[in-house]
Amino acid sequence: MDPSRFSAEVDAHPWASLTHAYGSAADVPDCLRALAGDDDEKAEEALSELYGSILHQGSVYEATAHAVPFLARMAAAGIRAADVLALLGGIAENGADHGDSDEAAARRAVTAELPLLLASVKAGDSGVRQAAAWAAAMTGATDEAYGVLRDRFAVETDPRVRAELLGGLVHLDPEGSRALAAGALGPDEPAEVRVAALMGCVDAGADWGPEHHDAMLALLPADHLVAGRMDLDRNEPLQYVVSSLLLRDTPADRDGAYALLGAALLTGRPEVLAEAAWASESAVQISRSARERLAGPLCEAVRRDPESTEAVLSLLRLLGGHAAQAGPVLAELAARDDDLADRALAALVDVDPEKAVPFLSRDLARRPRALDAACGGLLGTPRVP
Repeated sequence: MDPSRFSAEVDAHPWASLTHAYGSAADVPDCLRALAGDDDEKAEEALSELYGSILHQGSVYEATAHAVPFLARMAAAGIRAADVLALLGGIAENGADHGDSDEAAARRAVTAELPLLLASVKAGDSGVRQAAAWAAAMTGATDEAYGVLRDRFAVETDPRVRAELLGGLVHLDPEGSRALAAGALGPDEPAEVRVAALMGCVDAGADWGPEHHDAMLALLPADHLVAGRMDLDRNEPLQYVVSSLLLRDTPADRDGAYALLGAALLTGRPEVLAEAAWASESAVQISRSARERLAGPLCEAVRRDPESTEAVLSLLRLLGGHAAQAGPVLAELAARDDDLADRALAALVDVDPEKAVPFLSRDLARRPRALDAACGGLLGTPRVP
């Protein structure tokens, strides 16, 4: 890419007449030049500014589509290709398939660069391959992209890229990729690919069975397995799988979700418990039956290991009276003289109010959370129902 020609063509574009998240897009040329330049610090700052202006919190604007061809030229020239391709993928992800809107224009602009994206899935750099695979999938161009990504998946060896390819294939054709995702569950695949396969099975509408249950448990804790993936909507695998199953809203899927959460809560491993507690909190927001279904395994986990209680205090408060069996452990913690005692007492107020009464008169000045809970959240924090 000829820097002088690139700069001249950027300057010739009518940016001042276009708009982005903060109004006039007159600042876009400076960002594009800096991103294409040799100063890494300025390029990083320019990339951040472009995310804030032409792709602001997942929204695209009039100027977004106009910036795409210039970004594509950078990527084609190997200039910060992984970062630029990731930005293009984000633009495509937040675009639209049809119409005359800014969203539709943005996705059309990225789709027009599909030859570049598909060529880049074969690049020597794994970061470029990963970003290109994701961006190509986000265009939604199934007819053009699916076969290329499928062929690359057959030979790709990098676990993270392989996981991104699988996720992209499921995104493009959920039903057509169902068997592919199921075939990637086996222990011969890297853990990063197996967790992508589990989420892919859910996305593809596969029935949740014992093989999925066992594979998910074996991969926990799983959050680190998706670190660095492009798809931020799936960066908490257990929570994603459980929420997806509950949103299907069938008895079998609810049973599968609660069986998985119950087993995860009872593993006795702190790092797994943390993921299970968060997934359980999400479940409570989705399903009316969650409080009743989760109370048993949660209380059993607390009974087996009282030291784990601190990690699940917010979940205990969400479960309220359903978790009354945890009352004795919470009472023991409330009797202590530290910050944990305050938080445990606040949970005890929600879980077993009668057990909380004797503790509420003890130095309430040092127990603001417990006092707030006892007052029904009137002091600042809404009380959990």
